[in-house]
Amino acid sequence: MAGLDIICIGAINYDYMFHCTGLDLVETSAGGGDENLSNPISDVENDIQELAIKGKEYTTQIGGSAFITLKVAKHILPNLQVAYVGVCGTPSPFDLRFGKTNDIDAELAHLDNRDWLFTTRERFDDPYSKAIAKSIVRLYNHTRNCIKIAPCANNTLLDRIHEQEARTGTTLAEYLAQARWIHLSSLSDFDQFEAIMQSVIQAKHLNPAMKVSMDPGFEYTSLRRERLQPLIAYADYVFLNKSEKKNLGFNARSARPLYANLCEYFSAINPDPTRTLIVKHDDRHELIHFKDGVCQIRTVRHKKLYQYQLNNDTGAGDSFAGGFISGMLDDRLNSDIAAPIQLGVLAAKGRMRSFDYENPYLNIQKLTDAFFEAL
Repeated sequence: MAGLDIICIGAINYDYMFHCTGLDLVETSAGGGDENLSNPISDVENDIQELAIKGKEYTTQIGGSAFITLKVAKHILPNLQVAYVGVCGTPSPFDLRFGKTNDIDAELAHLDNRDWLFTTRERFDDPYSKAIAKSIVRLYNHTRNCIKIAPCANNTLLDRIHEQEARTGTTLAEYLAQARWIHLSSLSDFDQFEAIMQSVIQAKHLNPAMKVSMDPGFEYTSLRRERLQPLIAYADYVFLNKSEKKNLGFNARSARPLYANLCEYFSAINPDPTRTLIVKHDDRHELIHFKDGVCQIRTVRHKKLYQYQLNNDTGAGDSFAGGFISGMLDDRLNSDIAAPIQLGVLAAKGRMRSFDYENPYLNIQKLTDAFFEAL
């Protein structure tokens, strides 16, 4: 089996992103974050249709955090061999009416290996399981409000993995073990994420040199914090925003107990002094390690990412993770983590330079090509 450089695992969503006014926002419960990972498809479609009929400017993309990460990495370093583990559902009549991203084959063209990429083209009589997952994101005043997702075909991923294992005699762990890097983002169904992560842990045992990164998101770091702990303990790199960092630090009100709680959380299972939490801020990234019960912090400063660049690149991973991972796999940069951080910042910036009339991946490619030329 030919080796792969990066395998990403996660959702594949049809994202509808609207520019809104304050009147279009959705109130979220206190401390509830801005993610809602599992909704009826009718709720999401009704919200989309309401804003579209109001004439709100919007664009669409085939996304999912890890899906974006992989596509960014492939555009930065086209020679990387990449694959995705996920289920790409079929655009529904609703998407054909309101969507702008219906050439699915083109959206998957960057993948070098599709052995564990599943589609629903010839599967499922049930329209929900057949449909591509759908999300709505409201963008307001350079921030985002309420990401609402109907998982649809994404919820069939674990069943498809089991089918593939039975059909081929190869386990998911064996497939993953060929990679240099595995990156995961959250699924709407945490039970499935938990089961898939067990395969990642097995793959790590088969290939100890392989790196694992994770973008757990707000819901996992808050509502799933305890169940996440034995899974995140096997990630080499964890992408967090400030709210997610506070969640894992049990929302301590001051810095000292917050970092003490983080140290306890990440040292209880499979302690590893090289594990790195990467926390994004607008003008810096905070790198956190834990060794011998002590929290070690390094700050990598960079040109300020303004709020629209920080928030429209929706998660703590997303485009930034794609830039960072490609930098860590490039021998020109990986002698010091600061350079891959800078590449990740460029990727986040390039993705959000335009809204609806430019290809964000080509913007990223242009910025990062200039970065490499200047080395």
